[in-house]
Order: sequence, then structure tokens, then C-alpha cells
Amino acid sequence: MKTFYPKKIFVEYGIADSPITLRILTKLPEVPIEYIDDYRKIAIQGDTINGVFKESKECLALAEKRGEMVKQFRCREGIRGGTEYNIIHGNNCLFDCEYCFLQSYLGNAVPTVFVNHDEMLREIRDTILSSGRKKSLFHAGELCDALAFDDLTDLSRKLVLLFSEFPQASLELRTKTTNIDNVIDLSARQKAGEGNVVVSWTFTPQDSIDLYEHKTPSLDERLEAAVKVQKAGFLIGLCFDPIIRCDGWFRKYDAMVTKLFNRLDHTKIKFVSLGGFRFLSSLANVIRERDPNSDILLGEFVPCVDGKYRYFRPLRVEIYRKLWNLIRKQFNDEKISLCMESHEVWNEVGAGENTKARLPDLTD
Repeated sequence: MKTFYPKKIFVEYGIADSPITLRILTKLPEVPIEYIDDYRKIAIQGDTINGVFKESKECLALAEKRGEMVKQFRCREGIRGGTEYNIIHGNNCLFDCEYCFLQSYLGNAVPTVFVNHDEMLREIRDTILSSGRKKSLFHAGELCDALAFDDLTDLSRKLVLLFSEFPQASLELRTKTTNIDNVIDLSARQKAGEGNVVVSWTFTPQDSIDLYEHKTPSLDERLEAAVKVQKAGFLIGLCFDPIIRCDGWFRKYDAMVTKLFNRLDHTKIKFVSLGGFRFLSSLANVIRERDPNSDILLGEFVPCVDGKYRYFRPLRVEIYRKLWNLIRKQFNDEKISLCMESHEVWNEVGAGENTKARLPDLTD
């Protein structure tokens, strides 16, 4: 994956002399720089909301994260989940997926890298130490792809080295990229440790990538990256999320799952997670404004307990059962999970095939 060359870089005055800022600017010579007070006040102009988003994706902001950089993730009432933490290392990314919840979640769409890494690493360390011997799971990739800017920031190196000190804690680096050079370079350290770093990819049938995941690597490119990371000694995760129900969806997923499991080392797959397309009404408004002809919202959606719209429950259960049974033919079904779903859906999916549907312990 080539280095992202933005049309413009916004740099906060307060971190202009940061070693990480200077490193990134050195790697992006001749890109115009605008110095600003606060990344949250960046306002990209455009004739349409779609134009604003597209222009924003061509920029990059370097900033300091104010407030917590490690936040505990708590599921809304009625949604199943465990105690996990999100590492806030950036906002947005260079990709432009039509379903991305960040379109209606953040103040702007400019990809933003937070450069106060020392503070971030200190917060992670403190959180792990405060947990004592209790296992804990940390995610990078919630508000910004975990590896999209890793060739610029080298953040994955710091995270992997930190987690090598704490075998009771696990780290998931979630990505759609092929930006894996730093991870592979750290393979010797990972092998010597406890194997507690998982690199996970969002995998989608190529037809859906073409329709909805703009500017992202292809299915084959993601698969090749995952193969290389496995060969380097890391465990990987497979995230089928969001699953978009369309004509021939199962045939397309069947072909994709077969391709993945034919290439990947099954013993080095930590988990498979399944999640249906879900959205708040605010995101639906943005999707319609950006592309009135988009068909991604043309489904039987209903409001759920957490305020998000999902496919009608019988449809979701059908999707999960079919994919669960497809995957379990080749993989330990105790490592398959549902993402952001209710206990009732878990029970229906599990009871449907006498399967005990449980949330895998990714820290095992």
C-alpha cells in the first residue's frame, strides 16, 4: 500500500515541534501545510455534502488528543458484550465506505492522526496495571483504521512492544489496509512473547467492496496481507462486518469464505466475528444526502434496543445461522461470535443448530 499523500496537511500549533509531527512531515515533502489552533475547528468547504466529504478525505490533520485516549467500551442495554477498551489514536481514515458510522459521529471527515503517543502508551499501561491479573482486551481501529497511517506514525511498533510486556492483556489491530510492513518487522518480538497481538481484517465480497467500500484494497489484496502476517507469526481475526443483505448475498459469502479458508492457516485464526449492517437515523440522512441513488438502505430495517436500525430480526438470524454453519465446517465454532447483537439473537442463532453461541474470549 502506497504512502498516503494528502493535498494539504493541517498541523496544530501545540504539536508542531513534536518528533512524530516532524517525522510525518519529513515523509510528506512538498505537501502544503496550514497551522491551526484546534483540529476540531477545521471546516472544509464544498458545494454539496458529498463534495465536502471527498475534499476532507484528501487532507490530513496532525493533532493532540485532549482527554482520554483509552476508553472503556460499554454495550448499550440489551446488547451482548464484555469489558473491552478502545485506543483513541486518530479519527477518520483515507477510505470512504458508504456505511461508515463516522460520517455522522465526528465533527468533520478529515483524517486525523494524534501524535501524543507517550500519553497514549502511559494510559494503556496504567489501565493494564489497574486491572491486576485480570485479562483485558484493547482495540485499535474503532475511530480510525489501525494501520492506515502506520507507515507515517510507526504506532504499531510501539503498541506491539508495549503489549509484549503484559501477557495478560491483548491487542487487536483492526484494518482494511495492506500497510503491514511494521507489523512484519516486529514478528520476532511477537513470537518471543505470548502471541497476544491479533491483526484483524474486515473482509467483504468483492462486489460489495466495489459498491460500498470506496478507495479500499481489494479482497485479494487484504487476503494476501493476512497471509503474510500469519507467516510472520501473528494470529489474525476475520471480521465479516457489516454484512449487507443483497441479491445472491449467501453465494457471494460462500465463495469468499471458501477462498479465505483455502489460503489461510486455520490454526492462526484467533476469531471470526459476524455483524449485520446497522445504523442510526443520523447516518441514514448522511448516506441519502451524499448519494440519493445508493441502495444500501433498501432493506427491511427496524429500530432496536440501542436505537440503531438493523435488518428485521428473522432476517438477521437467517444470515447468522447460514454463515455460522458455513464457517463451522472448517473452523472451531467456539471462536465465532456476533458483533453488537442482543442475547435473544445469540440464543436464536445458537439454538437453531444446537450450537452453544458464546462470546469468544479473545484473551485466551
